[in-house]
Amino acid sequence: MVLENEEEAFEPAGVVATSDGDAVVETWPLVGRFLAAKLVKLEYMRQVMAFVWKPVKGVQVTELQSNIFMFVFFHASDMHYVIDEGPWSFKNCMLVCRSVKDGVLPVNVPLDSVDMWVQLHDLPFGYTSEAILEHIGNYLGTYVKGDDRFTGAPWLNFYRIRVSMPVHRPIKHQMKLLKRDKMWCWVSFKYERLHGFCFFCSMMGHTYKFYLKAKEVGVLVEQYPFGADLRAGTRRGPRAIGEN
Repeated sequence: MVLENEEEAFEPAGVVATSDGDAVVETWPLVGRFLAAKLVKLEYMRQVMAFVWKPVKGVQVTELQSNIFMFVFFHASDMHYVIDEGPWSFKNCMLVCRSVKDGVLPVNVPLDSVDMWVQLHDLPFGYTSEAILEHIGNYLGTYVKGDDRFTGAPWLNFYRIRVSMPVHRPIKHQMKLLKRDKMWCWVSFKYERLHGFCFFCSMMGHTYKFYLKAKEVGVLVEQYPFGADLRAGTRRGPRAIGEN
């Protein structure tokens, strides 16, 4: 038996209106999840994030599924602030969020990467072009953009790039760079706003205190491969050479 009316299509036209005839309020939604195994309490999280973000027109937070939340903003600047200034955290659990495009089901938005500013330390002179920075960004994850505040400076004590970091892979602490003289050097990474991550396996989303493999090894925390030095100690930005 075929239900012929299921083949009929509907295409909205004109201005969408509410039941009382008023135009629908324009919104800017984000969907996100926290890298946490523990339960996130909606009411408390809503209060904390609203206090931190201070949206000029407020934010509406609802839980779509377990640990999948919708953040609806009523001014574009509020949404852009959350996206551009992140990553954010709640109780040291990083928030992975993305904007919801028109026509997309919020629960189908992929939440497998988080945009972060990464500091590149020990880059040698002559190896700081945008092409090289982009290559390093793609080595870490997916390059988004560079910090253009110091464009034209001959060399900086460190460089900043925005990278979409996959949350299912360990974060890297350095990269081997082959120079034109065939000598090798190491480029070190520090991550701004790096919240809970494991000193044993360098995965985001848990700490060594709750990681079984770290407990089974039976070595001191100081002997773990990674540590707090992966966190950037400053967000002021790099200094141009010769700057006081």
